[in-house]
Amino acid sequence: MHSPSLPDVKLVNVNHRDSWQGALTRHFRGSFKSHSIKNIILSLLTLGVYPYKKYKKAKRGIAQALAARKLFFFRALQDHIEEARKDQVHTDPRQSLNSIFMKVQSEKVDESEEALEFKAIFYPSELLLFITNPIRDSKSIRLHRIKSRKHLDYLRMWHELKKKARINQYRQIQNINFCNKTLKEEHCLTPEGVHDRLSRTSVCRKSISQITKFRELGKAFQEIVLAYQDFEEISDTKPELFHLIENLSKTSHKDIETLQTYLASRYLPKDLPLENRRQLIQLANQQEVLFHMSEDEQFNLCALILNKYQWDFLLSIQEVSNVTLGLLDWAFEECSSEIKKELSFIEKISVGIEKKVKDDPEAFPSINEKISEDESYRFMTVDFGKELNREWPSFHLYLEDKLVYHADKTEALALEKLLEVYKEMEKLCSIEDPLFSLLQEAFSQSGKQAFQSAIEEGVMKLLGTKSEYFLPILSNSDIVAVKKDENHFEIRYSFEQLITRKGEIQHPFEKEKYMIITQPLHKVDGKWISPEAKIKIATKKRSE
Repeated sequence: MHSPSLPDVKLVNVNHRDSWQGALTRHFRGSFKSHSIKNIILSLLTLGVYPYKKYKKAKRGIAQALAARKLFFFRALQDHIEEARKDQVHTDPRQSLNSIFMKVQSEKVDESEEALEFKAIFYPSELLLFITNPIRDSKSIRLHRIKSRKHLDYLRMWHELKKKARINQYRQIQNINFCNKTLKEEHCLTPEGVHDRLSRTSVCRKSISQITKFRELGKAFQEIVLAYQDFEEISDTKPELFHLIENLSKTSHKDIETLQTYLASRYLPKDLPLENRRQLIQLANQQEVLFHMSEDEQFNLCALILNKYQWDFLLSIQEVSNVTLGLLDWAFEECSSEIKKELSFIEKISVGIEKKVKDDPEAFPSINEKISEDESYRFMTVDFGKELNREWPSFHLYLEDKLVYHADKTEALALEKLLEVYKEMEKLCSIEDPLFSLLQEAFSQSGKQAFQSAIEEGVMKLLGTKSEYFLPILSNSDIVAVKKDENHFEIRYSFEQLITRKGEIQHPFEKEKYMIITQPLHKVDGKWISPEAKIKIATKKRSE
């Protein structure tokens, strides 16, 4: 099979179904048209079987090209992750992981003007995998070739690279002294706890009547020790099951009663303790494991390690994944009161005001070419210039109550559209006015992330931990800018929380609620200031 060349998928965003489906359609049509008469005849003779095989071949070719692109940018991804890791100051590793993930996914793969961001090249689950488990010897991946062909099998190479990462994911917990540390220190086994495990072990045994009670209890204790050894070994073979049992084995009787009450009532109290929110999300992250546990895994392992309350709770869990969706929705709605009030909006975005595109002609060749044609573009900031080819929200520009400009949401902002927005801003304020540069920064990643990071921190503060099974991704869906008069300006950002299930390529679970952040800008004594932003939750109107 001959995979399509890399330029065929150069601008494909793997996280947008329409993007990669469009590349597949174009590739299939191109290959079909190359011998159209022959293909049409074969299609008729085979009653549609031939074009179906042709389509599958095209789909495989696109997959090969996307895998080749991922391998091509993998070293750059590693470098960006390491750079982000060095800048972390959080004491909580979960906050560091979240910060690295948010930073890396919004960065471009290289310095070229048309470069895409890493979130367009890799899936969120892949980014998280390589952030949590950096691969040190990627050069050891073998070059696989497609049978009877000279072409490399990039797809197989990419799967092997990810497999290598997963195999090493839990190496840190090996070589533990099971009897001393696990049974006594980590799991804090009391005499009552040991008795509980022994009694349930004897119940689970299938040959109870063949041995005396003394021998039964003696062998039962041996089985507990072996179970903990097996428990450590599955950290490599079945890490999800390991994580589930580890969480449950540390869950107290009191916590289990709280969780059972919530799961039965489907009511989320706003004063639900932080630890219980964490436990609910961790259990929901392991939802698939609950439905795929074999009988041996249940009785030979789980029943020996979990106490009676934990074991009963494990058997009673149903639809925990819905709990995570509810928690994420609740935290998104409530996080406005938790958002930290630190630097003002202008202080956050003013860092990039002085950096102009004209001072870096190598990084922005096409924009500087336009500057040579029209001098008014010389005031464009670097951050605003970086929006070229980026995903951009819908944009509305008002003069008082009158709409003067509108641009639809786009997956890649074209140069003509970028310059068009620039010109429209220029009409509303003097080109040398500091407000002009402030607006450019406000409409770039610098302005959007000023609030996006605050929302993420607010959600994390409420939940205490991040969902792994459902990955929440904040999306800036709309920006509205209103010039009220010469001394008053207002910017409204709309943020939606899109939730995708880990490891699956599908449309995200879209929530009906979204957040509107209104940031006023006032001119006082000749200087622009930014009062505290107003935040509210709105609900989408359903189309009848």
